[in-house]
Amino acid sequence: MKKLAGIISISLMWVISNGQSSADSKKVMEYLQEQQYEEAISYLRTSVNVSDARQLALLAYTYMQAGKISEAADTYTGVLTLDSNYIPALQYLGHIRLQQELYTTATVLYKRLVQLRPQHAYSWKQLSFAALAAQQTDSGFIWLQTAWRLNPADAKVTARLAEEWLDRKQYDKADSLVSAFIVRDSMQTNVLMTAVKTSFFKKNYDRTTALGKQLQRMQVISPNTFAYVTTASYILKQYEDCIALYDYLKANNAASEHITYYAALGAAALQRYTQSNELLHLCIGMARSATLESYYNSAAANYESLKQYKTAIAYLDTSYYLSRRPLRQYSIGRIQETAFSNEAAAMKYYRRYMQLYKPGTTEENEIYRYLRSRLTK
Repeated sequence: MKKLAGIISISLMWVISNGQSSADSKKVMEYLQEQQYEEAISYLRTSVNVSDARQLALLAYTYMQAGKISEAADTYTGVLTLDSNYIPALQYLGHIRLQQELYTTATVLYKRLVQLRPQHAYSWKQLSFAALAAQQTDSGFIWLQTAWRLNPADAKVTARLAEEWLDRKQYDKADSLVSAFIVRDSMQTNVLMTAVKTSFFKKNYDRTTALGKQLQRMQVISPNTFAYVTTASYILKQYEDCIALYDYLKANNAASEHITYYAALGAAALQRYTQSNELLHLCIGMARSATLESYYNSAAANYESLKQYKTAIAYLDTSYYLSRRPLRQYSIGRIQETAFSNEAAAMKYYRRYMQLYKPGTTEENEIYRYLRSRLTK
């Protein structure tokens, strides 16, 4: 912090002395170092030469430090009217426009910056990020690659470029970027989180889970990232890890619907059906739209395994109500027949399945052929 203050002091002294201002450089520096921004603003308003871009930029900077963003933006705009190539004004005004979510305006400012500093990686980074935020996807992607070529050691640029390659389904390119970076620096969490995704899409599930455990050791909380980790754990039949990951995120108030669901599936795979249903009930509370039906159906399977057949039927009925999937009617009929020996009730549900049936999965097609042969005897 002292080093930063020293840099600011030197910069301010240079601005004031070169601008031939009547402002006392020592007084201005003291105000800013003590964070007495209102006093600094009052002093500068009466002291700076508003026809001098450097002096006016000092006032704009003080406005920005005081949290007066609109005043800072207006003043920086004035600076650029005096000198359209004034780099600090382009830099800070671009940053303000990003804060204001005026991404297209920020992009214009950063374009000017890269024209003035074509070999400056950070300027290309700012331009690319602003363009991507402005939905200028193609240009932003090209500029992002330039930023990376100029500085491949930038973690944020590497992670974002890999994400862009992922969006284009170029999994090998995305993975090679983050893998090469991790060899040099394995402690950048944003790169590690992207590597989780690249590993998953390349179906390298062992690496996905290993990276997930590393992120846990680093105390990272990212439900979106850990969604890939828990899915990979389930694919690898590491059911306890699915549950442990849920416990980790729950302890940090970040157990998402997806994480909870896979913990429930893991518990069911371990035949801990009561625990699974407790988790599925949590999923139901968090569920939105189409996913809700699958939770009821999974809970029904658990209740059937627990021999709580009436509850299983009730959940299947709700699942059918939500999804209108004919297979749920067949499942109710099967429980009526096998658990309650109630053939009449089973046949009612079987016939309903036949009426609702549409060619679908191999399982559904086989069930249809079986019931058709049985009911036509």
